[in-house]
Amino acid sequence: MSDTLQDRRLHGATADASADTRRVRDDAELLSPATQIVGDTDVYLGNASADIGRRIADDQLELFVVCQPAEAMLQQFAQLAPDFIAIHDIGTASSTRLLGAVAKAASRKVQQLVIRRQGYGVALATLQFVELPLRPGRNLRVYTTQIDGDTQTRHQLAQVLLAHSRLGVIMVGELPAHALGSSLQPLRDAMAKGPWPNRQMLLVPLASAGTLPAQAAAMAGNSGVMVRTTPQVGRPTDAWSFISGAWNRLNQNGTTAAPVRAATPVQATRSQAFAPPPSAGSYAPTQSLELNPMPSTSHQGALAQTPNSEALWNDYARRCAAIKGVTQCCVFDVDLQRSLAHSVTQRLAERLATKGAMLHAVMTDTANVLGLESANPDAVITLPEHLLLIRPMPGKPRVALHLVIERAHGNIALTRQQLQQIDTELLGSVH
Repeated sequence: MSDTLQDRRLHGATADASADTRRVRDDAELLSPATQIVGDTDVYLGNASADIGRRIADDQLELFVVCQPAEAMLQQFAQLAPDFIAIHDIGTASSTRLLGAVAKAASRKVQQLVIRRQGYGVALATLQFVELPLRPGRNLRVYTTQIDGDTQTRHQLAQVLLAHSRLGVIMVGELPAHALGSSLQPLRDAMAKGPWPNRQMLLVPLASAGTLPAQAAAMAGNSGVMVRTTPQVGRPTDAWSFISGAWNRLNQNGTTAAPVRAATPVQATRSQAFAPPPSAGSYAPTQSLELNPMPSTSHQGALAQTPNSEALWNDYARRCAAIKGVTQCCVFDVDLQRSLAHSVTQRLAERLATKGAMLHAVMTDTANVLGLESANPDAVITLPEHLLLIRPMPGKPRVALHLVIERAHGNIALTRQQLQQIDTELLGSVH
């Protein structure tokens, strides 16, 4: 009997010890997850390249979220600050076809970013994009706002993508003026309300849209965003030429992102040439696309890039301000809407640069719509008591002058003569 009791006591002690061991092991597992084998040294060392989402296939990434998809993307953009292009559709569904054509030209796949609910795996939204190779060893994402999700999620994500892109593009289909205005109104409201970090918007009409330049000017409003329109296009190759050209102008000023370009047919090889995609129809591009940095053909050669440019432009602005009747003067970068030199306060100089760039864009767009020569627009705008002069620098069309002249004290003909003299004295050696 005593032996049996002793065995029971020993068995109970052993069970208690086993339970204690299990509790210790369970606590340790909670505090220390099971070891995983990591095949990527960069991931193990914490040096993995920053990316939006976790790659699960060569053409798909996943992003698990605990909030709304638009808010999650805002957080990603705030943390990673990526450079990307966003292409939006109004009255058309061309951006996905353009994306497919560009991907095929670059021998890349159209990829998907699937945003899922954390813990459930339910897909909340699916975004499509293509990654274009840039030197050195960097990629540029081009998103379409044709998003798979519910209506509210699609609209919110589209605005987030456009607001935080480096270049926002809107493909405009054939719409009557009133429908076009109402379609652009939500974006106009979002830009006015802010925050809207993007400073560059490009409107690409796929049909005749005579009111589009005026809509673009109204869309920009006082937001400080440069809103431009291109001539009417009919194929992705045409649209991409304008998009890549706008990207080049943005990134030929010493910024971190590298430019892309559409090559001429002479530069194409048979393997690079576009083949008409089965579903592309009339949108099939016919020329090749090179996605490498190229020497500037426009903005990079501007005097704004030369070592002595700051002193030169300051001297130019000082001499312009001394012309009789001139009350405000600003030399500005047309593409960046940035003052290079001025004779006024910094705040007023920013306004002169922004509004000067907008007037320059409206003049260019108007000439394009009317089928007229649009290079180097020069204009005098008459106000009740003042004159506004917008004038490109000789030989430097991406740098312009914005003057405000009092009508009571100034003379536009004399002002132009004096400007020509300043050009000869300060810019003659550069020509």
